[in-house]
Amino acid sequence: MIGTRLPNKRQVCAFTLGDHLFGIEVNYIQEVFRFQECTPLPLTPPFVKGLLNLRGKIVLAIGLRERLGMAERPGGKSPTSIVVQIDDGALCFLVDELFDIMSLDSADFETIPKTLSATEKKFVSGCYKLEDRLLILLDTVGVADIAKSLGLALEESQARSKYRETITVSELA
Repeated sequence: MIGTRLPNKRQVCAFTLGDHLFGIEVNYIQEVFRFQECTPLPLTPPFVKGLLNLRGKIVLAIGLRERLGMAERPGGKSPTSIVVQIDDGALCFLVDELFDIMSLDSADFETIPKTLSATEKKFVSGCYKLEDRLLILLDTVGVADIAKSLGLALEESQARSKYRETITVSELA
């Protein structure tokens, strides 16, 4: 059944971030594995956790909690890595825990809930009502689009550097 798409069904990889249940469509997922240490990347926003060497391929790791504006993960438990393939590149999303691979009925799909934060709404395509909770379906491409955030982080770093240079020069005068 893997790789087969049922009519009116959407296959989703479900995972948790805190008390929330999120999902990504399985057609984006390359693989899931236990966390491995990242090499930190300077001049990046806090949600960029670093770079991973995935069998010789360098992959950027993004902390989804931080990307969605949620609190940092409590210490003690390592995240789970979900590698997604978007266009020609791969990214690693760090999540709290893998929940399940689910086939969800398209009739159960709902628009974005109003209770989500503004940050979460930017990255959500909708949700599914399950028996005991909601599954929030992420817009995988939107979450992966970090170019604007990286540009802002670089500009901020350059401004701080220029400010330090100005102070140093004025102190010498």
